[in-house]
Amino acid sequence: MVGSIVPEVSQSLRRTVAALLCAAVLGPAASSALESQSGSAALIDLTALDFYVRKDFFVEWTYYEPDPGDPGWTRLPAAGGSRSLSVRDIPALAANARPRLIPGPAERFCLLTVFDAPPSLLESAGGVGLYLEDIGRNWEVYLNGSLIQSEVFLDKAGRIARERAVHGALVEIDKRALRPGKNVLAFSILGDPADYRTGLFSPAPYLLGDYLSLAARKAEGLDLMLIGIYFFFALYHLILFALRPRGIDYLFHGLGTFLFAVYILSRSYVIYDLVADTAIVRGVELSSLFLLVAFFLLFFDLSCRGRVSLFSWIYAGASAAAALLAPFFLGEEVLKVWQYSLVLPFGYLLVFDVALPGIAQLRMLVARREGGAAGGSEPAARPFAEGDGKAASRHGGGSLAAVAIAASAVVLALLSALFGLNSAATLITVKVGAFVLVMSTAMYLAGRFTGLGKKIERLNAGLEEVVRRRTAELADAMEEQMGLNERLAAANARLEAAHEAAARDIRLAVQVQQGFFPRKEAEFTDWDLAFAYLPARGVSGDFYDFYEKEGRLAGLVLGDVSGHGVASGLITVLARSVFRRAFEQAHGRPLGFAVEVANAELSRDLSLVDNYLTAVLLRLDGGSVEYANAAHPDLAFRRAGKARASLLAPQDTAYKGSPLGREGVATPCRSLKFEARPGDSLLVYTDCLIASPDVDGEPLGVEGLLVAYGRAPDGTAQEMLEYILEEFRFHTRGVEVRDDLSLVLIKRRG
Repeated sequence: MVGSIVPEVSQSLRRTVAALLCAAVLGPAASSALESQSGSAALIDLTALDFYVRKDFFVEWTYYEPDPGDPGWTRLPAAGGSRSLSVRDIPALAANARPRLIPGPAERFCLLTVFDAPPSLLESAGGVGLYLEDIGRNWEVYLNGSLIQSEVFLDKAGRIARERAVHGALVEIDKRALRPGKNVLAFSILGDPADYRTGLFSPAPYLLGDYLSLAARKAEGLDLMLIGIYFFFALYHLILFALRPRGIDYLFHGLGTFLFAVYILSRSYVIYDLVADTAIVRGVELSSLFLLVAFFLLFFDLSCRGRVSLFSWIYAGASAAAALLAPFFLGEEVLKVWQYSLVLPFGYLLVFDVALPGIAQLRMLVARREGGAAGGSEPAARPFAEGDGKAASRHGGGSLAAVAIAASAVVLALLSALFGLNSAATLITVKVGAFVLVMSTAMYLAGRFTGLGKKIERLNAGLEEVVRRRTAELADAMEEQMGLNERLAAANARLEAAHEAAARDIRLAVQVQQGFFPRKEAEFTDWDLAFAYLPARGVSGDFYDFYEKEGRLAGLVLGDVSGHGVASGLITVLARSVFRRAFEQAHGRPLGFAVEVANAELSRDLSLVDNYLTAVLLRLDGGSVEYANAAHPDLAFRRAGKARASLLAPQDTAYKGSPLGREGVATPCRSLKFEARPGDSLLVYTDCLIASPDVDGEPLGVEGLLVAYGRAPDGTAQEMLEYILEEFRFHTRGVEVRDDLSLVLIKRRG
């Protein structure tokens, strides 16, 4: 039974080896081609830029490029586009840092660089992303004073409660935080300055560019498939050991393969999205790395020599001690000792498990041939190490398969220990070597199983059916798992395609919506106008429009639709057209009539939806201003030459109309008239400006707005508006703005 099944398994293994070797070689090239086709924005290599570093961190540092003469900053010139920025390697930050048994309280450091944002990046259709190969241990990212990403988790004592030393971090950047020209990108780094993972601790890549292009770098479908295969083979050989407990080499091989799969998984990108505390990932990575070499050494010892030597047991015990110690104390130091000690197990492997048994087996073969040629007489000289020769003959030591297995293990270990996994060529070589190692040992054991099956078949033919049935069950389980993997991959592809289609639709909706609204400030003879239109996410629920008459500003409208998303965005386009018609129909009549006309039409059109809207409508005739408000925040007003602003809101609040678009709740809307002198200015805005909270949850409020408006420089409308926006950004620094923001400021010309 075993003899008839294992040849089929061996043939399947050979086909699998050939297919996956091709995929390992061709995969990176195909991934690179796909990456080059996604997005047109050029990638900005942060490692090719100058960096400024200093201890501590304040948000105020993230607004502007440091002064070259400021002694608090240390400038690190660009170093050819590939360098790490580990805190302990920067003398200005960690001159006296020494390794500690237990890390102390986290210290904070600032790493800052300045880059120019090209138009292709600002207009990137795929969004803007920041790719960080390795960053830790806690960190935050700021762009022009705005918090982009926070991975800081501290306890009350100031120690890191949850480590986030992330491999392959991909941060999505709100394009509103980008500015044309120079931009300031800052990293707030927290951690032990003696730990090499405190900072940007890989040489490259650290990139800023098109989000989809950067996301392609994290594609690791082949790696995950290999991990699944390794787990399967580990389970397979552990089951074989359970069926035949005397086969200890199956146990060693199964455990070694399982630990290898765990190690590769701990080095993948996806594990950092699944496990919140990366200290766990680091501990699992080190422990599995130390133990897998020990288990493979035990496996080779038993397979090539028929017994486990004292040296292998001692090395296995030392590896177990290192695996227990490294996740908690002096992990880096233990890893270095382990790396330097690798020469011992692999030197032992080459000499005692490959060379000597192979020589012994060769001498036995030569002796047998000479004995046969002499008519069956005994050879004059006995072969070297007869005991080892018998073990080699019995267990296959010294064969070409064993040599190939050992060579693969040596290549894999030396590349991993001496060169790391940084370059693409080394990474491919390590993956191929690891795959050859696992598959070669599996095929070796399959061959062993074939011989065992023949013996069992001669002893008891009845056992053949039992083994065949169990092997078939394993084959069905493997086929079922592969089918499940294929179905999961297909479902994932469909979900990704649907997500991309939805993202394209949203981007198209944003472009269509913004095409209906004025894109830049118009020039009017009587009023200086400036506005800001800042959607929170894609399609906005705010709308605005300006009415021109013979080069003069005849009026304007600013409104806010309830809710968020595409539905609110569609209503803004409808509302803009309705208000334009109502404004024209109200010529010669009070402005409140225009609001009532617009409400009547919107109530009919929105009768089947739950949305409503608020709006402010102004009619201008030189210095004469007529103002109507439909449940919208009050108009702000500032006299020329005054450093104080106020709300244009009479004590009788009945002048305001009700929210628009709801049948049965309409109330009359009155309008107010007043005169604006040269230099006077008016500000209309949506409620995001006064309702958005700061880091303590406190809104800016009306008083905060009036203070900012009153302090604004008495210059152009654009200068006054920019000052108000800067105050708003300062108020909301470190907090995500969740509502759409729109402002219009007009100033009477002299």
